[in-house]
Amino acid sequence: MIDRTEPESATNADDAIPDRAAASDRAAPPAPAAVTDAPAHVAAIPASPVNPAAIVDSSALVALADRDDTSHAAAVGVYQELVAAGYRLFTTSYVVAETYELLRTGLGVAVARQWLRESRIAVYHVTEADEAKAKRMLLAERGRPDLSLTDATSLVVMERLGVSDAFAVDQHFLAETS
Repeated sequence: MIDRTEPESATNADDAIPDRAAASDRAAPPAPAAVTDAPAHVAAIPASPVNPAAIVDSSALVALADRDDTSHAAAVGVYQELVAAGYRLFTTSYVVAETYELLRTGLGVAVARQWLRESRIAVYHVTEADEAKAKRMLLAERGRPDLSLTDATSLVVMERLGVSDAFAVDQHFLAETS
């Protein structure tokens, strides 16, 4: 979890983020995922082979980081279950950028910076080929109007890596991964 209180006066970026020791009891888990008894708005991840992997959407990252988010408790529970089940959790460079922006605009720059500094989730860097395929997906005659470029790149990366599991709170993204 991230501390939502911003310092009264920060003179530089480092002053705006508490040191790791002070923030350790508030820090969000390094990454998220989904499980069987999760509420309907949190994806359930089916049984997978040894060393299963799941992509983590910005909606789950924000829910984990913001303890006031309505999905926070469910997201933390799902994250813990995924980790216990041995899931390898990862996200994309686009999702990291989107999560930072959502946290910055929703909770403030200090919170966003703290999340960026403390996040330990594995990041797959979207390639030019991934981006081009995602753009073609969105620009197609029957393109998906509710899908963002970030979500489209996540779907392309999932396909490329053979990953079928996702941890997300966003209903539009979950519908696309089903």
